[in-house]
Amino acid sequence: MRILSYISMSLALLWACSDAKSPEENTASEVANISNSVTLSNEQIQAINIRTARIQQRNLNNVIKANGYVDVPPQNNAVISPLIPGYVRKVNFLVGDNVKKGQVMAELESMEFIDIQQQFAEQNAREGYLREEYERQKLLSAKDAVSKKTFLKSEVEYRTTVSTVAALKSKLALLGVNIDELSNGAVASRYLLRAPMAGSVSKMETMIGKYIDPSEEIFEIVDTKHMHLELQVYEQDAGKVAKGQKVWFKVPSKADSIYEGEVFLVGKDLSESKRSINVHVHIHGDESRFTVGMYANATIVTQENPSNTLPVTAVVTEGGHNYVFKKESGTAGEALFAKVPVITGMESDGLVELRSMEGLDENDEIVVNGAFYLINAFAGSE
Repeated sequence: MRILSYISMSLALLWACSDAKSPEENTASEVANISNSVTLSNEQIQAINIRTARIQQRNLNNVIKANGYVDVPPQNNAVISPLIPGYVRKVNFLVGDNVKKGQVMAELESMEFIDIQQQFAEQNAREGYLREEYERQKLLSAKDAVSKKTFLKSEVEYRTTVSTVAALKSKLALLGVNIDELSNGAVASRYLLRAPMAGSVSKMETMIGKYIDPSEEIFEIVDTKHMHLELQVYEQDAGKVAKGQKVWFKVPSKADSIYEGEVFLVGKDLSESKRSINVHVHIHGDESRFTVGMYANATIVTQENPSNTLPVTAVVTEGGHNYVFKKESGTAGEALFAKVPVITGMESDGLVELRSMEGLDENDEIVVNGAFYLINAFAGSE
């Protein structure tokens, strides 16, 4: 307010000095209202810091504001938990480390693991014996040398054991055990937790000696090759969003940078609690600049409108009508500014649309700073 008062006082002082000149000088330099125009001396122009610019054609966009976060597809995120309980004996990776698919993340020691191997060894050996017994009983049964009941009993025992061995093999395969080594009598006390995919470790919650059961998550791995935005768009704007629309967004950690993306998928289900839909946005450029979970402020461009524009500071209102000031030629040491009525439209990013160019030309110099003082000077000279 002090700055405005100072400029107003300076402007008034300049006008007062102008009035103290001779009648001939006053004719050349006083503020005058001649056919909807204002004439100012160079001193007055400098005092109120008048600046001009030309009308520019820009895209004033219809946009939707949305918030969301950086995410990856479900197939690019993995949680690692033990299949059976055990004590952590070794941890090979920390948060932020890159891992390859199949690398050993941790080693767990488990009595249950030992028991499964023992059961397999016993049942595998028993299967061989029962197979021979079953084949023998089958031959005897064919010659009616044994009762059918005896043959059926040997068949049931054999097939049950085959099924048990197959189940134990599957369990051991999931635990990463080499069946051939186990068949040779080698029993391990530790089993290995391996990375199911390549990526970076985003979470690690364990320590040496901790007892872990299958319900606990030890690691999380994220593959950041296909990061995207998940935006929430409220239901009143949901019908305006479509695949292929341009998206501009910012993230808090890089607030001075604007990034670009494109709408790829538009959700069809409306969240009852948030009254919004999900919008999936593909990020253009280097995705490694971002971190999964980052908050994002986004602008979805639903329509681009080529428009004749000026900065919003160029337009002033008087008597319910909008005006701009066009600089015209004046005499030496002066400039004449014509007040031109305009019809304005949408505003975006500090620009305002001129819906009518009547009385204006694209080469005209329009006041973009100081129009407020000109409208006051014009009113005072009437």
